[in-house]
Amino acid sequence: MINKKSLSVFIAATLVSTSLTNFLPVMAKPEKAKLTIMMYADADNNLEPYMLNDIQEMKSGYVNDPNLNLVTLIDRNGNYSSDSSTFGENFTDTRLYKIESNSTTRINGGEEFPEITTTSNYEGNMGDANTLKKFIDSTKANYPADKYMLILSNHGGGAKEELDILAPDVDKHICSDETNNDDIMYMGQISDVLTKDQSVDILTFDACLMGNAEVAYQYRPGNGSFEANYMIGSSPNVWGYGFKYDNIFSRIKAGGGTSSESDLTLGGNEKYFDPSTVTDAELGALFVEEQRDSTTRVSNQQLSCYDLSKASDLKNSFDAFSRSLSTNHEKSAIESVRGSKTNTSLIHYFKESSETDWIAYAYFDAYDLAKQISMRATISPETKKAAENVMTSVDNMILYSFGQSKFDGNIDKFQEGKNGLSVFLPDGSRIYNNYNSGIKAPHWQLQKWYNPNHTLDNLKVPYGNLYWCKDGIDNEKYKVGNWFELLDSWFDTSNTSDGGFNSFQW
Repeated sequence: MINKKSLSVFIAATLVSTSLTNFLPVMAKPEKAKLTIMMYADADNNLEPYMLNDIQEMKSGYVNDPNLNLVTLIDRNGNYSSDSSTFGENFTDTRLYKIESNSTTRINGGEEFPEITTTSNYEGNMGDANTLKKFIDSTKANYPADKYMLILSNHGGGAKEELDILAPDVDKHICSDETNNDDIMYMGQISDVLTKDQSVDILTFDACLMGNAEVAYQYRPGNGSFEANYMIGSSPNVWGYGFKYDNIFSRIKAGGGTSSESDLTLGGNEKYFDPSTVTDAELGALFVEEQRDSTTRVSNQQLSCYDLSKASDLKNSFDAFSRSLSTNHEKSAIESVRGSKTNTSLIHYFKESSETDWIAYAYFDAYDLAKQISMRATISPETKKAAENVMTSVDNMILYSFGQSKFDGNIDKFQEGKNGLSVFLPDGSRIYNNYNSGIKAPHWQLQKWYNPNHTLDNLKVPYGNLYWCKDGIDNEKYKVGNWFELLDSWFDTSNTSDGGFNSFQW
């Protein structure tokens, strides 16, 4: 962005400062940086104080460099914090800031996001994918770069839909906005609203439960919509403090170099990465390493960096695995490995003692699932081979991962680079019986969100449109083509001509 001090004396004398500031992004002809990081900070909920701390950490760690831009769109709430030091004033609306070393500068959205100026009182809906689209467009226009990272920071719930009537205490999604009727963004909604123009090199989730195969596949390169080359995400819940941004940004500075601290992710000593030369993979390793370091005393934290160019290979191997399980009638083996209630031998990323977690977040480690199936004596040779292929594809897709002690499984300890990607595997036939709400139904009936189709119109449940469930479907009736169809064939006992529980006729 152009510096105000470089404007001519004539312009400075004829424009008032407020108008000048408001016009800057439109007038500016910014030089292209090497790296622009966009922080979509949805603090319009109970995470407000934690997110303000994140911004403070960014300010503290950021090393000024012309090749590094750090821009945030933040929406505050006001009910959880009265902080006025992070941005120089307290506010409850939605604003854009450029973050630099120990400072923030309020900026406007230019032509791409005209609702936001340096004096506006705009209340943005951070649960609306159109807001995200405007933010990305504005940042790319005003802070162009060779490489873009997008950080989505808020509550997360993976690919799930809203379950207020069942479990309000676990109603966590990506970007919940309290001021706007608790609106949230669904994975399928992002794909519907955003296009390839908004794509980024690295998609980072500072949010719970986003490190799963369904989300990774949704945003793989070449999907026809918004995409990313790499993804950073956590399979289980992320603690409220999120990422250690001061340590992360202190290691992005010109000149590179190394410290005396060991790097358990890349090996050797921890490196400083020059923003003009840092790679996508190095940024992924940086986030994983610093999260590992900051959570050594917390047993339930995990983070992974995924190469999304390998997501299609993962999908193909999982679909072949699904077809073999169906052909060889091996449902009982999967259910035995998966378990139910508090009895499961698989590495899993949810609270197994909570039935509502079984409904909303039944995420199991994909590598561990395939490994345990491949080792069972009762499994057919075809399925064992398919399971081994799944293990290979997961191993190829996970660049870096760590898991603290809670995620050591019954067979092996958490294996870095292999474990750390989850997949949805519900206890679909288990009956949920809520006497207060009067709901009595199999779990699979309550999981209509796990769907290849747009579910809002026919099921009154947003949002569906999961590519993981859609791609690879076998159009022949009663024939399984992918993982979703396998689950539906097992658990939808009302699978009549209208599709049964979820309106899908497998």
